[in-house]
Amino acid sequence: MKVIELNREEYLISVKKIADFKSLSFSKNALEWWDNYYSWEKFPPICLINDKNKHLCYLFYSISKDNEYLTIHNLLTPNIHRHNGYAYKLLKYLFNHLSNQDIKRFKMNCVSSSLDFYNKLGLEYWGINDLSQYYCDFKMPNLDISEIPQIVKDSKLSELSDERVLQIFESLKNNGTTLDDKMKEKFEDSKEKLKGKYHFDLLLKRAIKVKNDI
Repeated sequence: MKVIELNREEYLISVKKIADFKSLSFSKNALEWWDNYYSWEKFPPICLINDKNKHLCYLFYSISKDNEYLTIHNLLTPNIHRHNGYAYKLLKYLFNHLSNQDIKRFKMNCVSSSLDFYNKLGLEYWGINDLSQYYCDFKMPNLDISEIPQIVKDSKLSELSDERVLQIFESLKNNGTTLDDKMKEKFEDSKEKLKGKYHFDLLLKRAIKVKNDI
């Protein structure tokens, strides 16, 4: 197996072969997001392929101008290729590939259906946004994603500036209260998976302190 970069045309040709509707819809949203907000030339998506050149998994990412953040935007494994560890392999490649670029932190928004996967990576969450996505923000591993559980264990909100804490809080402040009934039900269903891994109360406490100190 190896990892390749895809330009827009190559990505479009590739995802047109996806059979299941949910994965196809997700791939379309990723395409539109990149068309509207990011650069196909600067941040081409990466793709894991096998020896027969079959495309197995896709990952969209960007790096902030100041090298402060790696942002994982979309990670997609079509249904037919799931449960083979492909998403893990692709994430592992990305973190290894970027390990020499002095990126300070990584962040991502995780959908509820992917919590099992991200929980196995050792991730924890600062809250949920109005799109029912769970927010992660931690120090960048030095070499490998196997470092993530220890990074998360050692993490503190004091690592983040007051300004950054308020930015994060602003996007998470509703904490699921504005979700529609279907999304609220998913949020409730996810609470067992989030047990001990959901830290909105700490974020709220820090945000209140910052606001009171201004």
